[in-house]
Amino acid sequence: MSRSSWGRRLLATGASMIIGITAAAIGPGRAAAAMAFGSIDASSFVLDPADSFQRYGDIISRIEASGKVTPAASLGAAIDGAQDFKPTWGLCHSTGIPSTLSPTGFCWDADDDDWVSTWRPQGITGSWDAQPNLIWENRKIAVASWHGPQDSNAFARLTFVDYTSTAALKFRDVLLVVPDSTGGVDNFRTFDWNHADGVLWYGNTLLVADGGRLHAFSLRHLWTMTRSEEEVGFGTDGSKAPSGRWHRYVLPQVGEYYPEYTPTGGYVGCSPITGNRPCLNAISLDRRGSNRDSMVSAEYVAADSAGGRAIRWPMSSATALPLLSADGKVHADEAFVSPIWHMQGVASDGTNWFLSGLCASGSGTCIHKAVPGSAPHQQAQVYGGLENLSYQPSYNGSAPRLWGLTEGDNRVTFNISVP
Repeated sequence: MSRSSWGRRLLATGASMIIGITAAAIGPGRAAAAMAFGSIDASSFVLDPADSFQRYGDIISRIEASGKVTPAASLGAAIDGAQDFKPTWGLCHSTGIPSTLSPTGFCWDADDDDWVSTWRPQGITGSWDAQPNLIWENRKIAVASWHGPQDSNAFARLTFVDYTSTAALKFRDVLLVVPDSTGGVDNFRTFDWNHADGVLWYGNTLLVADGGRLHAFSLRHLWTMTRSEEEVGFGTDGSKAPSGRWHRYVLPQVGEYYPEYTPTGGYVGCSPITGNRPCLNAISLDRRGSNRDSMVSAEYVAADSAGGRAIRWPMSSATALPLLSADGKVHADEAFVSPIWHMQGVASDGTNWFLSGLCASGSGTCIHKAVPGSAPHQQAQVYGGLENLSYQPSYNGSAPRLWGLTEGDNRVTFNISVP
């Protein structure tokens, strides 16, 4: 298959829930013997940024001061550039979502539409999270996180889709990268070994979850690439023009958070269900009006069992980052144990929790609604491998919506009336 010089789908070369166990209904309903979405002690759950913001920030500052990269004038300016790919508004595939939920949304470019494509969509967020008025730079923008190629975690990207005009969607892929300094040479490298499970947009910050860590990126450092090659960075000696594996723009990591403590050696994984290192898979933002904004996270449990944890973390509107306590760490506000098998998505409106995972029948993926202390209710099946969810709050009388996306064949990114 032919590719343009700015193509993003080339394969790497040389590198790279069920509610209980009963009730088969696909529509709204509750498993007869389902366990509750129950509260658990959250006091041991913390996120530790350590000195990561200083370390990465110093490298980013030096690179930008050198003039070797040019930050984009704005996200809008980056989106308005040449359009390499063309998603379309409208649910072009059957979704299984009842018409009573008024589903709408968009489909990806044909090259990203099925399981054989080289990237896998995972997380969903948008301008409805970024600002209380639901827009960014007077635009409506949806954002998806992806890992790839195919089932590998060799690369991660964000895709910004401007749907201000549904008749003419605008599209921009941005490669995620990590600032690096080796042998006195400042550079940036691939954001590898990263599944890009979930994404949350808050102010200028984009948080990307990866199981054992939470990674922070800032739109203040949206770098324009001037070299279109497979290589990522300035070359091994730092002398080349910047390249982002055929992407026109990259976002460098500005900091990261570690569950429980900062590893002193190699990577330390998370532990679902038990222990003090909860997995950060699905994430989304909860704007709760007069209550403090928060991030909610959920664990994916690969085994056919319940018990994945859903956790609420405080956010700071002043820094557009998770809120640090006096000890320099982020302490969870509350936590719950979930009966949903294979949780892939989580969202909250401050009272209700919305969880995606295995349907009560034991097959297919469904949206479930939970209230703390009660068994969840299944709301709708979604065809095609439902992934993350995101809650769009009401604004100026507009009705709230629930967003989601699928990763299998015939992919869609959708929003529905809140069930």
